[in-house]
Amino acid sequence: MKITAKQYALSLYESVKNKKEEEIRDIIDNFINLVVENNDVSKIDKIIDQFEIVWNKEEGIVEAEIVSARKLDNKTVKLLDGYIAGLAGAKKVVMGERIDKSILGGVIIRYGDKVLDGSMRARIDNLKNELAK
Repeated sequence: MKITAKQYALSLYESVKNKKEEEIRDIIDNFINLVVENNDVSKIDKIIDQFEIVWNKEEGIVEAEIVSARKLDNKTVKLLDGYIAGLAGAKKVVMGERIDKSILGGVIIRYGDKVLDGSMRARIDNLKNELAK
C-alpha cells in the first residue's frame, strides 16, 4: 500500500503533538527510517509541506502577507495582526511584510486563500470602472 505525503504528515503530527523535545527527536528519527524503508524519500518535500499545513491548522496558526507602499510602523503591524487573527479565527499569525510602491497607499492582506485589497491602486481602478459606465 502506498502512503501519501498527507498521510505521512498527519501521522507525524499525531506522533509528535504534546511530546517533549527528546521524545520528538526519537520520533523523527524513526519517521525518517520509515520513509527510507518505504522508498519514499522522493516525497520528503511534499511531506514537509503537508506537515506544515497540518501543524498550522491544528495549532491555530495562520500565515499572512501584508503588502504596503511603505514600511508600516509597529503599532499598525500589531493592529493588522489582531485583525487577521480575528478574521481567520487563529491563535497566532505568522506575518510577512512586503513593500510595493505601485499600490500607492493602503494595504493588501493575503492569508489562507483570501485576499483583502485595500490599496489605493484598487480604489482608483474601481473608481475608473465606475466612471466608465
